[in-house]
Amino acid sequence: MAQSGSRPPRRDQSHKSGNVPLSNDPPTSGGEQNESAIAPARDQPAQPVKAEALATGIATVVRSASRRGSAKNAPKRSTAMTAGIFGTVLVVLAVLVIVLVSVTGKKASNGLGFGMKPAPASVVNAISHVPSSAFTAAGSTILASGPFTGAIDPLKSQPSLTSDGKPLIVYEGSNWCPFCAASRWPLAVALARFGTFKGLRITASGAAPEDYPATPTLSFYGSTYTSPYVAFLPTEQCTDVQSSSTSLAVEECNGYEPLQSMSAQVRKLFSKYDYPPYVSSSQEGGIPFVDFGNKFIQDGAIMDPSILAGFTHVQIAQSLGNPVASPAQTILVSANYYTAAICKLTGDKPGSVCKMPVVKRAAAALKL
Repeated sequence: MAQSGSRPPRRDQSHKSGNVPLSNDPPTSGGEQNESAIAPARDQPAQPVKAEALATGIATVVRSASRRGSAKNAPKRSTAMTAGIFGTVLVVLAVLVIVLVSVTGKKASNGLGFGMKPAPASVVNAISHVPSSAFTAAGSTILASGPFTGAIDPLKSQPSLTSDGKPLIVYEGSNWCPFCAASRWPLAVALARFGTFKGLRITASGAAPEDYPATPTLSFYGSTYTSPYVAFLPTEQCTDVQSSSTSLAVEECNGYEPLQSMSAQVRKLFSKYDYPPYVSSSQEGGIPFVDFGNKFIQDGAIMDPSILAGFTHVQIAQSLGNPVASPAQTILVSANYYTAAICKLTGDKPGSVCKMPVVKRAAAALKL
């Protein structure tokens, strides 16, 4: 398993690199692509700083970045509320707060974060209606900016994870995390090939001095997903809104406002599969974490957050119509890899998606 480097407390980050197998796709019409990949990115708990330059064939890419977001002590987090000693009035107020948060999401205050907003209809439509021809045109060639296919690793001899008789995909991340930000776009695009999202939001990763500051992205918080093939259970644990509080919950969110606590089921999966022996000790407890039905786990970001820099949410979504341009090509190539993993859960259903040659090539590159 390719692993990445370390994340010092809160901000400064570094990485190790690693190579993954290449696909057999020819270069696209957008020009010959670098076919080296970088080890999966995840923000993680504090470790000694390391950095190195990675030669990527036709170019040298130098980044200062951990490849996982910090999720230190995540299994212990809880935002459960007790109001018994304060009586019925506080219980009612608490319910009202929960309702308001569920409807509006966390709001940025004093310019300390982007917060969350409902995703524009044009963004949702673009994600949900990427034509098959675009996935084919993008291909499955591993690009210098992603996908980092080492991020998707098989789990062997584990009990199946299901919900309502369907394979369950569990996602754990946070709005502030730039590596979660980079993974959500292709994950949402891939899942939209199997079902329908409602209530998606847009947000951004943490502001400077966070690495890859203000990376535009989606948030799964408050969204619903329906599919005849798979179930999806996302958790966005923290916002991108900085907090002046010194509470434990804020500390565990790396100084950001808490948003959503893990369910008992998610906490159990996270505590097991996001720690050794399933990931290295240097990567334990990091995000993004994705469990594909207990058949595969995502150990790090699937693409480089820097590819999204300088774009708005709408521009990123609109770019999906030009699959050989940036950032669309990397998003769609990454989505093909997610699709290949999901197809293994569904028994290659629907055939119109899973039997596409480009998806088969992605599966072969992942050695699925």
